[in-house]
Amino acid sequence: MKVSKTRVGIVGIGFGQRILAPAFALQPNCEVIAICASTLKRAEVVAKRLGIQKAYGDWRCLLDDAQVDAIAIATPPKVQPEVAIAALGRSKPVFCEKPLATSTEAASAMVAAAKTAGVANMVDFEFPEIPTWRQAKAILDGGALGRIRHVSVNWNVETYAVRMGLNSWKTRPCDGGGTLFSFVSHTFHYLEWLIGPIAELSCCTFPSDARRTQETGDTFVTLSLRTDADIPVSVAVSTDAFLGNGHLLEVYGESGTLILRNKTSDYVNGFRLFHGTRESDRLQEILVGEEDTPAGSDGRLQAVGQMAGRFLNWIASAQSSQPNFEQGLRVHNLLDCALVSHREARRVSCGR
Repeated sequence: MKVSKTRVGIVGIGFGQRILAPAFALQPNCEVIAICASTLKRAEVVAKRLGIQKAYGDWRCLLDDAQVDAIAIATPPKVQPEVAIAALGRSKPVFCEKPLATSTEAASAMVAAAKTAGVANMVDFEFPEIPTWRQAKAILDGGALGRIRHVSVNWNVETYAVRMGLNSWKTRPCDGGGTLFSFVSHTFHYLEWLIGPIAELSCCTFPSDARRTQETGDTFVTLSLRTDADIPVSVAVSTDAFLGNGHLLEVYGESGTLILRNKTSDYVNGFRLFHGTRESDRLQEILVGEEDTPAGSDGRLQAVGQMAGRFLNWIASAQSSQPNFEQGLRVHNLLDCALVSHREARRVSCGR
């Protein structure tokens, strides 16, 4: 019996062509049939290279295409709400990038539109898709660390946009860029996934001294958090760290310690997991079987592919999945709390 395929249109050709298009194309129940760029000419070049049937220079025309069943968006967060809400208004399922928008109000409108449409909606939060992270969560959920004493996150990289001093949306918080929106949004999501809801926080954001005049926005963010379970968490994230030491998550408990460490330039591939107990009195690496990933490929392709598969299954079966727009809205609530904390120099409650 022939399996019916969901026909997907991609809006955006940055992350859209590098990750979204191939991630969806790898799914057996999907066909990527259209792609949209800021101009028709740019879209046609990408469509020809990727073997995609249709090219559009206006996302509204792509949404109006009756052959397009669902939309995957890879636009700046400032643009994403308008595209998503318009697609949902046509009852077309939507796969979005994070953060959903540049404000909680816009993210809330997206959630409301998704509820009204009653169709699949998903947000690209990648870290829970990584096998080493899932193993870490299993260890935590199994209680192997005992009562958690505290958690520390240090994420130090130098992004291309910052290194080159680009004045683009990726460096402008007003467009949804900068370290808080682009990187800490991931951290908020995975911390609540790993250790539970965040109850309160304090936050400071800093621009790069070398580039203040170029208005590149925040390149360093520090946060102090407390969860509902009264776990203290420290977070420091830099996107202006030349030769930075990568991504490090440390969980310290009464009975043991858990560490996730990635020193590579791939944001998804390269994580190593270490677990130590009082009995062993040392950290031991936990080897986790990774999914097959082509050598040299971007690790985000595998992570997005897993979410794309669940998104397509949601469309086919009407069985909801995660991470959905509600979780994207929760992250926006936390981003708002962080902005208020920085602006007013005070600790802010983050109740759900």
